[in-house]
Amino acid sequence: MSLALTREAFAQSGIVIGRTAASNIALTAECPGEIRLNAERAVEVRPPYAGLVRSLSKHLGQAVRAGEPLAVVRSKESLSDYTITAAQPGTVIARNVSVGQSVDESSVLYTVADLSNVWVDLSVYPLYQGAIRRGQSVLITTQAEPPRRASGVIFYVGPVLDRDARVSQARVVLPNRGGAWQPGMFVKAVVTLERFPAAVAVPTEAIVRTSEGPAVFRAAGLVFQLQPVVTGRSDGVMTEVRSGLEPGVAIVIRNPFLLKAELGRAEVEHEE
Repeated sequence: MSLALTREAFAQSGIVIGRTAASNIALTAECPGEIRLNAERAVEVRPPYAGLVRSLSKHLGQAVRAGEPLAVVRSKESLSDYTITAAQPGTVIARNVSVGQSVDESSVLYTVADLSNVWVDLSVYPLYQGAIRRGQSVLITTQAEPPRRASGVIFYVGPVLDRDARVSQARVVLPNRGGAWQPGMFVKAVVTLERFPAAVAVPTEAIVRTSEGPAVFRAAGLVFQLQPVVTGRSDGVMTEVRSGLEPGVAIVIRNPFLLKAELGRAEVEHEE
């Protein structure tokens, strides 16, 4: 069945016409995630000898250089002062003691972390076990508004399924220049599992559902004809068309539901 529109009706409809073409379609998996400290770049600063804290040089959030003094402790054995210095550059993310406090070798004075990159730990559901692998590309998006986005790759996939949560873990190492990705933030990750070429693909929005299955509207000038199609795989943006269309065909790629509704009204009027 076909439908013709006047130029005025077409201009007011918001309908957009495009052409079918070959496309690469990406199959993806969505995983929830959380930004975490890179544990390989976080150091707990402890005193080598028991004693009394005489001074503390750094506060929370301050930057630290490697070799920079952090604290002075008076040894209980020698009664002399010694200085504790930073083993690596980074940022003070914890300060656990106060001046005048007694400490020993197990006491954590500071935690210093290099925040130039962070870990994004992803929860991988059983549906995607084996499909998510090291080296796959990932788009990370924050849940806050406005969303922040960054691209990365899967660095690690855990071999063990958590018995209680029934998920395993994957990890992305994300550059964090400027400290915008703060540990504790919740994110959404879209992992590209596979890319494949489709000889004919259309925007997913172009496909309408009918009682006989999926279809698109062919366009010949201002005349539109409903064309049944057999669809294949989709990434949510583009959908493969396995039969019913060839490359280069003009079709409606936006607002096809308006034509479907108009066809429905025409059929009702015809039956009356």
